[in-house]
Amino acid sequence: MCRKLVLLFTIIVALFCLSFQIASGKKNIQFIIKPMFNTEALVLNTTKYNTDTNDTVSITTLKFYISNLVVEYEDGTRFKDKQSVRLIDVERLETLSFQLKQTPDLKMKRIYFQIGIDSLTNVSGNLDGDLDPALGMYWAWNSGYINMKLEGKSSSCKSVKKEFQFHIGGYLPQQNALQEMSLVMPENAETIHLKVDLNKWLSNVALKENNSLMIPGKKAIEMAKCYKNMFTIE
Repeated sequence: MCRKLVLLFTIIVALFCLSFQIASGKKNIQFIIKPMFNTEALVLNTTKYNTDTNDTVSITTLKFYISNLVVEYEDGTRFKDKQSVRLIDVERLETLSFQLKQTPDLKMKRIYFQIGIDSLTNVSGNLDGDLDPALGMYWAWNSGYINMKLEGKSSSCKSVKKEFQFHIGGYLPQQNALQEMSLVMPENAETIHLKVDLNKWLSNVALKENNSLMIPGKKAIEMAKCYKNMFTIE
């Protein structure tokens, strides 16, 4: 009898919350990150892929920051993600999806976000949550956070272990690798599917000549502009 009362109470509370959300014109938006290599889902370590430039690669690490996410609606209003910084780590599946809660129940037009960490956050002294240096995305106070980390192997690399490492960041003037993104939402979309196609990045990198980039600077900015093209709304 007690269990039935608890179940009944749980159902009543759930229905109340749902009715409140509908009545208040609010909804939750599901945001899904889809790491890909061309048309294939990205699998770390064990799978080999061919780039458009005929390099064979396997990926061991892919991490990047999405920050300051904003949804724009057809009526011109905007909703900003309450969590300003999110670390996406392909090895941690729980980071590949999240919800934007209590958003307006309106038709989405476009999303805006940044790939990386802006200069203000870099100097804020906030080292908690997804900004925790223990997560392996922080260099030092004077160079800041790594916006994008990609590591893997390729027979094209001239390094001893055939490895490549690209740790891209930088927030100081003349070194700012932060990338601004603006993507149009498909017609009548209810869920945001963000496709991240590594082939679009690595097909523009000559791994025979360039297999390592680990410091801020002009080359890092050029690399950031190159990987910006990976991101599309599916």
